[in-house]
Amino acid sequence: MLEEFMLSKMKMAQTAVVLALGASLLSAGNAVAAEHCQPHDYRSYTSTGSSWHSYDSGVLNNPSAGTISKTFTHSSNKSKTTEVSAEVGLTAGAVVAEINAKYGVSTSVTASYTTSTRFTVTAPPRTKVTYKDGILQRSYTVKKVHTYSNCTTRTTYGKVLAMENYSEAR
Repeated sequence: MLEEFMLSKMKMAQTAVVLALGASLLSAGNAVAAEHCQPHDYRSYTSTGSSWHSYDSGVLNNPSAGTISKTFTHSSNKSKTTEVSAEVGLTAGAVVAEINAKYGVSTSVTASYTTSTRFTVTAPPRTKVTYKDGILQRSYTVKKVHTYSNCTTRTTYGKVLAMENYSEAR
């Protein structure tokens, strides 16, 4: 009888262990089934304007009946590098590539001109053309949304001043 009693106790202990293991496996299974996302960043750019960093300008007056063109040389040496705030989380080169693709502009990491840089202005008959040639800085606000592996997100905002060698004639 003592033997039966001991055997019964052992079976109860084994059952308790199996139940405990099952419960722990079940809770581990729930942890594995939790939501999982591939970590990634999404950026959206909003153009906030542009301004001239440096330029040469003037007016080409054409009183004649034919089109005229005139070549000018810059009066100074200027250079400006694209600026990217840390919140954007990319290098200037990567930001320039994304901006150029989205907006169809030609920004670069560094824009510059020298006293040997030449540019040509063309004026149709009987017109006055006002021109500028130099470095245009384009401003953007960047919204960055980072998604973590647990599918939560964090949104930050940054700024970019992207430089472009630019000419305009009006």
